[in-house]
Amino acid sequence: MGHRTRVRWAALLAGMACVAGGIALGSGPYHDLRAFEKAGYCGSVARDDCVTRLSMTVISRSTYTTEDPDPQPPPQPPPQPPPQIPGPYYWGPSVAALPVGRIVAALPMSQTTHYQLVVRTADGKSHTFGVSGDMYDMARAGTRGTAEVWHGRIVRLRIGSHSADQWSYWSLGLAWALGWIGVMLIAAWGVPLADAAPHLAAFTWWIGIIAFVALHTWRPAFWVVPLAGGGLFLLYRVRLSVGHRNRRPARW
Repeated sequence: MGHRTRVRWAALLAGMACVAGGIALGSGPYHDLRAFEKAGYCGSVARDDCVTRLSMTVISRSTYTTEDPDPQPPPQPPPQPPPQIPGPYYWGPSVAALPVGRIVAALPMSQTTHYQLVVRTADGKSHTFGVSGDMYDMARAGTRGTAEVWHGRIVRLRIGSHSADQWSYWSLGLAWALGWIGVMLIAAWGVPLADAAPHLAAFTWWIGIIAFVALHTWRPAFWVVPLAGGGLFLLYRVRLSVGHRNRRPARW
C-alpha cells in the first residue's frame, strides 16, 4: 500500500468518524429544538410536549463592554537595517529596548456592549439573561413580560413586541463543526480523485462556517451547507481528474 493510498484511507476513516460523532452529538439537541419550534402553548396543566408561559418582572438591568483588537493587515517585511559602522563602538538598535507595552496599548480596539436583565418569574426565582439592545431599552425595573419554559428551562423571553431566545446553540454548533470537518476530510482527501491544493480545502471549510452562521436560523442549513459545500468540492476534484487525464500523452 503506497503512501497516497494510506493517506486516503486515513482521511476517509477520520472523516466518517467525525461525521458520525457530529450526528451523535447534535441529533438530540437538534430534534429538541425542532420540537420546541413546533410545540404549542400549554393550557392550565403543564406537559412535556407544550410550552409553559410564566409571567415575569424585570428587577434590574446592566451593561458591560468587552474589547477585541480590530483585524490587522498582513504584516509587512521589516525594513533593512542601516549599514553598520566598522569599529568596536557601534551600538545598533535593540529589540528588547522597544516599547512593547506602548505598541500593544496603541493597537486599535473595538468595543462590544452586552446587555443583561435580571428578572423574577412567577415561581419566585431570579434569573439573569443576555438580551438585545432593543429589549434592554424597553425593559425598565418593574416592567412585566413573559418567560417561555420548555422541558424545565427558560428558552425565550417576551417583553412587549420584543423577544430574546435563550436557547444554547453551543452543542449544536460544535456538533455541526465536527461533522463539517468530517465532510471536508472525505471530500478533499478520502475519495480517490486528483488532489486539490490544501489551502482550497481550508478556504471551502471557512466559507461553509460563514454560510452556516449566516443561515443558522434556516434549519435545513444544518445539512444543506455540508452537502452543498462537500459536493461542490468533489465536483472540482472530478474536473481536475478529467483535466489530468486529457493531458496524458496518447499511447501508440
